Amino acid sequence: MTVSLALRNHPRISTATRLRVQRAAAALGYRPDPQIAKLMHHLRVRRKPGYQASIGALTTVPVGEENSYTREIINQAHRRAEELGYGFSLFRYANTLGTQPALQRMLRTRGVEGLLLLPVVTPRSVAEMIDWSIFSVVTTTYGVLAPQFHRVVPHQFGNALRICERLASGGYRRIGLVLPAEHDLRVHHGFSAAVAWQNLFGGTDFIRPLIHPGLQPVENDLARWFKREQPDVIIAAGDKECRFIAQRLELRVPGRVGFISATKAGWSIFAGIEEQPGEIGVTAIEQVAGMIQRGEKGVPEVPKVTMIDGRWIDGRSARKPGRSIS
Repeated sequence: MTVSLALRNHPRISTATRLRVQRAAAALGYRPDPQIAKLMHHLRVRRKPGYQASIGALTTVPVGEENSYTREIINQAHRRAEELGYGFSLFRYANTLGTQPALQRMLRTRGVEGLLLLPVVTPRSVAEMIDWSIFSVVTTTYGVLAPQFHRVVPHQFGNALRICERLASGGYRRIGLVLPAEHDLRVHHGFSAAVAWQNLFGGTDFIRPLIHPGLQPVENDLARWFKREQPDVIIAAGDKECRFIAQRLELRVPGRVGFISATKAGWSIFAGIEEQPGEIGVTAIEQVAGMIQRGEKGVPEVPKVTMIDGRWIDGRSARKPGRSIS
């Protein structure tokens, strides 16, 4: 058992013992048999795993203020962690810079070995917050600006391109984007880059996006942008933002100007992309669990990004390909 665990870099075996076993295996020319590994995995998943370690999920979002996207990540991550035999705890930390020794002590006291970094209130660096070298870490947001951990995030650029392609095939030619600057940063500029590509090279007209400060665009700025650019469809961050823009511009939905929600949550009048937050939570937990088992801790030398494609949800706010709004 010691040899088996050492070859898998399991943290239960001391570093010195792991290195001794791995050096001996290398000297003997040992190579793992993938068929045996497959069989052992099959045997393990057939029995309910016992408690192995604890995974903590970290966010700066206060209690009760999570949006449905973050709640779904948490719920599905919790479910998957328990299926894999891991404890799961949610921790909230202060949205401030600098070290947070109280958080570090709490994580150590709870026996946390892996961390899942959830969406945050504002994009920021957490480099100095705790000693990351003792944890296996995966983040589910680009809002964690540093350090560069492994990430599981929506494929925002691909999702936005899919929106643009669908709009173009539906006859829209002036695709406008209204987005908070902070949200554009949070999604790694995926939406604005995709819309810019579509309007420059995808056959639709060039429309200057309205990337605005604050949660909502200033009414006068929105009106001037709409008059100048004359979009025939508007992409906004979510259903709430679509509704706000339509009301301020006194546009009927459905109506002559289409509306698309770039990050939908559930069904409504607005068409758009649901980013599948549940899949993001599940995939992130599986990665953290694998890192714990392999003994991978701290900031990786080569951070890897796993992108989850969204799914299209129809709505009456925009015409479908080959159809007009009634």
